[in-house]
Amino acid sequence: MELRKRRGDFLGVAAADTGKIFTETDVEVSEAVDFAEFHPWSVQQFDNIKTVSSKGKGVGLVISPWNFPVAIPCGGLVAALSAGNSVIFKPSTDAVLTAWQLYQCFWSPGIKYGVEPGSYDHMTEFFGPLLSVMCAMDLTHVIELINQTGYGLTSGIESLDRREQQQWQDTVFAGNLYINRGTTGAITLRQPFGGIGKSALGPGIKAGSPDYVGQFMEFKEHDKPLTGVINKECALLRLANEWETMVHWGAFGENSADIAQTVAAIKSYLYHMKKRFGRNQDFFHLRGQDNILRYLPITDMLIRVHADDSLFETLARIAAAKVAGCNFVVSLPKGLDNDVTSFLENRYGRALLKNKPVICGSDKQLANNLHSLERIRYAAPDRVPAEIFQAASENGFFIARTPVYMEGRLEMLHYFKQQSICNNYHRYGNLGKRSDLE
Repeated sequence: MELRKRRGDFLGVAAADTGKIFTETDVEVSEAVDFAEFHPWSVQQFDNIKTVSSKGKGVGLVISPWNFPVAIPCGGLVAALSAGNSVIFKPSTDAVLTAWQLYQCFWSPGIKYGVEPGSYDHMTEFFGPLLSVMCAMDLTHVIELINQTGYGLTSGIESLDRREQQQWQDTVFAGNLYINRGTTGAITLRQPFGGIGKSALGPGIKAGSPDYVGQFMEFKEHDKPLTGVINKECALLRLANEWETMVHWGAFGENSADIAQTVAAIKSYLYHMKKRFGRNQDFFHLRGQDNILRYLPITDMLIRVHADDSLFETLARIAAAKVAGCNFVVSLPKGLDNDVTSFLENRYGRALLKNKPVICGSDKQLANNLHSLERIRYAAPDRVPAEIFQAASENGFFIARTPVYMEGRLEMLHYFKQQSICNNYHRYGNLGKRSDLE
């Protein structure tokens, strides 16, 4: 027990903090040890009552005096924690060092063996030095257990089998992946840091990535984006070129400006997909260590159309989702009938949508189905109904709602989640098969 191991430390810090002599603090530590053993035992006695169930009350507050800086706060902390509560610890300002030492005892590393699948220890993201050890049949089963939690901050694997490394990279759900190295110590740009799923807040753009500061900026487009050469032919580029020609002919009438913007957007999206989002990036090229930043398309995405959305704002979002490779649907409010819906139903809209579904539903239905989505893209902040905001706030769901941009460097960020992979492919300096490539 950490309290026993740190007895000498408590004697020293209590003397420095409060002036207590060693013999007085020594008995305090003994009392604290007794509390730490007795209170969990007491909880077990209540749990043994077969006809009663129990749980903690919530959050406890421990405010301790200076004169007994070890035993009194320890008693309150252990009792509250044993009962299943969270605790806020406010020690006396005259005994802060002693309180810090006590805090370390509760925050010390621990290992729990034999954790069961689906248990609290398996499904909870502990922000502390706790290792839960589970048994798995093989690597596939390991990845299944990892992905069941819904959390995805970091994950690591130790394996010299490249097949195992590849399977793990392709299927594990985490924002930062580490191969044959520790899982802490991310460095700016080399290993941009941030999670996915329930381990991400907002769009999940990684700290230390080239995209991170963009979250704190507002952008306004003054002209069509500049793009380079797009070498790869594709159906979407052919469609954009066809629409561009038709705009020059005046075939789209009042929609010409929106179609011209959409054409510019498609070309920018395709260009930036080729240049940035569609390839693995290693900004350092270190000998013996790969550091890859890659963009994974959002799997379950919904593009929500509002009555105030322009044709460009609608078509551009559809195009961006297609370029990114998202699995998406277009959602219309019930009863919406305007130029946008008419375009989606004609041959030009069908040519863009291909086989992607267009569904109709109320805001209430959408709010009830947020749990089945990974992201929603609205065209503006003021077009997100309060009902959707409320539903999203209840489970930390992120709603992409910045203005729709023609510039692919900006708009395409909404259709991906980022993943960093750090791979120590050397073995004590030996580069193996890759020595011929370096």
